[in-house]
Amino acid sequence: MTHKLDSTEVVRSLSFDQKDILKWIIKLYCPDGIDCDMTYGKGGFWKELPTPQLKFDIDPQFQFVTKASSVSLPLAKESLQSAVFDPPFLTYVRAGRSGNGSMIMSNAFSGYWKYEELKDHYIGTLKEATRVLVMKGVLIFKCQDIIHNHSMHCTHANVINWAAEEGFALEDLFVLAAKSRLPAPNRVGTQKHARIFHSYFLVLRKRGSNAQTR
Repeated sequence: MTHKLDSTEVVRSLSFDQKDILKWIIKLYCPDGIDCDMTYGKGGFWKELPTPQLKFDIDPQFQFVTKASSVSLPLAKESLQSAVFDPPFLTYVRAGRSGNGSMIMSNAFSGYWKYEELKDHYIGTLKEATRVLVMKGVLIFKCQDIIHNHSMHCTHANVINWAAEEGFALEDLFVLAAKSRLPAPNRVGTQKHARIFHSYFLVLRKRGSNAQTR
């Protein structure tokens, strides 16, 4: 069943349901649908929405998903109108790690050990999105701010800045509010920061001269 948008429904910047946010983004920015999911996983985004034709994941869960990293897709330059990127956001993830950065998207890790790994993966994907998207193409980037090493990392602001360096402009920002606590590494001790109960969908459009010169 397709999650349709009533013509009278108001597109809002906040929702408790990511399907609503994706539906609104498709209506405003990708009326022909989204071309590519760079990190398909189990396909949770698309249960009630049109599925992208191109599906990639570093650790495919289905035969119809192509094995590829979001930083190196088997696609021609400027071959996409739109793409979505839903990466891990947790840090201090230990289980099963072997130091192999190419494995960070697997279910065994569901995150990164250091914030620098997250940064490298996100920037690498932005560079690849610059390559595969046409000018004015749209990248939908899901992310969440986190506390790492007792410091607040405003990841959504970082992504906006990293994207600008790759020639993207922020078109829109949607907030996904959690109905319950979002996943976080287990910790003991006194709480020092507010518990994060929201994540972001950033709508980035390929615009600038940086993108044109790559």
